Amino acid sequence: MTMTASQYERAIFGPRDPVLDNILRRSLGDEAMPTIQVDDGAGRVLSMLTMLRAPRRALEIGTLFGYSAIHVARALNPGSMLISIEIDARAAEVARRNVAEAGLAHAVEIVTADAIEYLGHDVGEFDLVFIDGEKRSYPDYLKACYPLLSDGAVLIADDAFGTGDYLGEAGDVDEAQQAITAYNRAVARAPYLYSAFVGTMAGMIVSVKRARA
Repeated sequence: MTMTASQYERAIFGPRDPVLDNILRRSLGDEAMPTIQVDDGAGRVLSMLTMLRAPRRALEIGTLFGYSAIHVARALNPGSMLISIEIDARAAEVARRNVAEAGLAHAVEIVTADAIEYLGHDVGEFDLVFIDGEKRSYPDYLKACYPLLSDGAVLIADDAFGTGDYLGEAGDVDEAQQAITAYNRAVARAPYLYSAFVGTMAGMIVSVKRARA
């Protein structure tokens, strides 16, 4: 019997841990959150990249119910912080409860705001940024985030293959796919970013900011 990639991954790594499993089931069931969270493989990639970079300050655009935030926060060193921005107040509140249940409230600040407006203020530098917000805004997120990247910062964007489940967004699918493609081309051509695709279920594009000479 041929297994799918996700089935093979589960066979290798074992079942999802109980905390994440409970959070996922409650958020998608009782809270009726949309099923657009990162898959478990992408969550592991986020945790690994966080471990490798060891950011002092990390940023997430698009919290939803906190599933990816938990993967990032679990991999932070003591004293480090993740700021996660979510424009939907109800989703942000669900995320706060989930982060607290995971024992990570001390390491995650969930901000209810428009990401572009929030990042336009003096928010300081970030060593790791994860973009998973509204797809048609990806180029705008890049413009807002790039000046805030420290040298050696890791910049990660989800749904990089343009085939993700974002049909519930305002606007049409073509608009979202065009924005994702524009983002991918921008980071691929940026002189101070080195980028590569990572083959998660929806695809990620991971960029590292090179130090200027």
